[in-house]
Amino acid sequence: MNKILTPDRQDYDRGEYTTFEQGAPPGVPQLSLADLLMVLKRRKWWLIGTVAIITLLGIVAATTMTPLYSATTSVMVDPREERVVNVEDILTGLPADAGTLESEIEVLKSDALAKRVIAQTGLDATAEFNPLIARAQAEANPPLIDVDRWISAVNPIPAIKRWVAGAEEEPVDPDASARRAETAMLGKFMSRVDVRTVGRSRVLEVTFTSEDPALAQRVADTIAQLYITQQLEAKFDARQRANQWLGERLSKLREEVEKADRAVEQYRAQAGIVEGRDTRLINEQISGLNAQLIIARSDLNAARAQLSAAESAVRQRGGRAAFDAVDSPIVTNLRNQETLLRQREAELLNTLGPRHPQVIDLKEQIREIQNAIGAEAGNRLNGLRSQVQVAQERVSSLEANARRLEQEAGRLGGVEVEYRQLERVAEANRTLYQNFLSRSRETEEVNFERPNAYIVSNASMPLDASFPNKKLVVAAAFVIACFLGLVLVFVAEQMETGLQTQDDVERLLRERTLSLIPVIPGALGRRRPQDYVLEKPSSAFAQAVKSLFTSLVIAHQRQGGGNVILVTSAVPGEGKSTTAASLARIMSVAGRKALLIDCDLRRPQVHEALKLDNKLGLADFLAGGATLPQVLKKDPKSGADVITAGSHVDHPEEILRNPLFEQLLVNMGPQYSLIVLDTPPVTPVSDTLVLADKASQCVMVARWRRTPAKLVEKALRRLKEAGGNVVGIALTQVDTRKAARYGSGEADYYIGKRGSYFKN
Repeated sequence: MNKILTPDRQDYDRGEYTTFEQGAPPGVPQLSLADLLMVLKRRKWWLIGTVAIITLLGIVAATTMTPLYSATTSVMVDPREERVVNVEDILTGLPADAGTLESEIEVLKSDALAKRVIAQTGLDATAEFNPLIARAQAEANPPLIDVDRWISAVNPIPAIKRWVAGAEEEPVDPDASARRAETAMLGKFMSRVDVRTVGRSRVLEVTFTSEDPALAQRVADTIAQLYITQQLEAKFDARQRANQWLGERLSKLREEVEKADRAVEQYRAQAGIVEGRDTRLINEQISGLNAQLIIARSDLNAARAQLSAAESAVRQRGGRAAFDAVDSPIVTNLRNQETLLRQREAELLNTLGPRHPQVIDLKEQIREIQNAIGAEAGNRLNGLRSQVQVAQERVSSLEANARRLEQEAGRLGGVEVEYRQLERVAEANRTLYQNFLSRSRETEEVNFERPNAYIVSNASMPLDASFPNKKLVVAAAFVIACFLGLVLVFVAEQMETGLQTQDDVERLLRERTLSLIPVIPGALGRRRPQDYVLEKPSSAFAQAVKSLFTSLVIAHQRQGGGNVILVTSAVPGEGKSTTAASLARIMSVAGRKALLIDCDLRRPQVHEALKLDNKLGLADFLAGGATLPQVLKKDPKSGADVITAGSHVDHPEEILRNPLFEQLLVNMGPQYSLIVLDTPPVTPVSDTLVLADKASQCVMVARWRRTPAKLVEKALRRLKEAGGNVVGIALTQVDTRKAARYGSGEADYYIGKRGSYFKN
């Protein structure tokens, strides 16, 4: 069939139905607060028992634990510091930062300080910290109940180790035992020490815990005192190491300074470097010479220009032209005399004539003046030539000096690089030497007698035990108990794999819940359900069987088909035979004609349930060994017709495939209102699958809370694949009071005020 018609949970009371697709994935349950409270309600004794037991154990533990007392000493970490060297401090004080405080906490909790405290306070002589003494005292005064000895006696691990080693037990080494005892004592001591900062201050609180309050006070004070003493010792040792290191370093630096100075002097002598004369000075001299050379070359060019202009003028206009651009007092005077003589000559020529002695004398004087002017012109040209020569010689001298200085600068530039490097090395060594010399003197003046910490307050005698905190232990036990109880409840719920409510059937199996058949009151051995349904027709059990029939009638009205009802289960022991017998009986006493056929040929139960003869039955009829009247029996208590299983057969499934069985159902169908087939379980055998398509309706019986939903789902799948028309699930042996705790609304009708309709 393609679809299964199943009642919707919300609309079941109204008779409405919803359609589920076959193979649809089961829905996810939506847990509400009410559901969670119901889980806690039905598992309340699990939760209450767990909480009560664990809380009681917490109370016992809190009252039997050995009390411990804690004493606290406060220590201030001094942040002031005294520096020895700038680059790397050999001895430093303590800056007040978190890293320093954490470092000091680790120092206070170090093994070295712990060993000194143990030795000074005599903790190694107490049974609380020395396991050897504690063991000896335990052997001398054994407790009435030595749990540890019992555990050691039954502990197989040491024997297994000796067996695996394959050797005899080695003799105990006293030294090894002492070392183990020392390690254990140190670990015990460290577990009792606690060091922490007070807020954001530089104060450290040193707390020590012991069974003896006086010992706790003494040890806490001793830790602080030895911590300060250890600082002073460390400073003294550091001072000795610093002085030794600085002395060795100064000796090496002194040698390096002397070696560097010698290297500088040797290189200066080899390179011919004159002190105070370096490349910079020579470059300044070259710059001065270049400036002078520029001026000299300018003067030379000017002198050459004057000489060239004078010579050109003389060639063109005579010697007088040499003084055109130059004022010469001598030449000017001679020119004035010449001018006067020529005026005189002009006057005498007009009066005396050219041959007059005066005129001739004047001409001679003029000639002498002209010769003198010519001589002055020659001197002028010679002077200009001398100026040109002097200027040329100056330019040459300056050029020669500049070339010489440039050569010297080039030579010094090549050697001064290495020379300056040697000087820098020597200067660096001298600076480093002076620095270490001054730091060495500072080291001698530093005061190392003041520690970097001091005690703010000593420990006081503790009056109350710091452990155990009984209220906290009990509260913690209660919280843990609640948590474990909830975990236990959750695990118990998860282990519930059976079907508990109608919601489980619809959600996990996608099927209708036809009925919740309650377990009958009293022991099952004394009251048989199939008899109880007749004895108590108004009981909850009888009404549940009637409700099953009513559900089948509703399904028949909606789907149609015949009146053959197949009753089966997933596994044995579900109550299917009891359900089938009860259904047939209650229908018969209600006036309906019912036929019950026991189809379980392997393990027949109907004849035992109804106390009928099983000599001839269904197997004999189908095998041809008996007729229908011979196998048809009457239930004396209800009047229902019954066909028992009959004789044992080897292959029941082949017998059930006989067409005669189907013909039997067809012929008997009109004669009865209801034909009930009690078939074997679906999972272990395949007999029921042979009969699945012969029934008009198939009812799967599952035991409440016991049958896993996975098995029922598998059985349903096999039944549907065989052609069975599964109309729903009937949950049997339902404890109605417990079912009500699972939120089963149907179970509420069987208990309380609603259950007043039933007479059990």
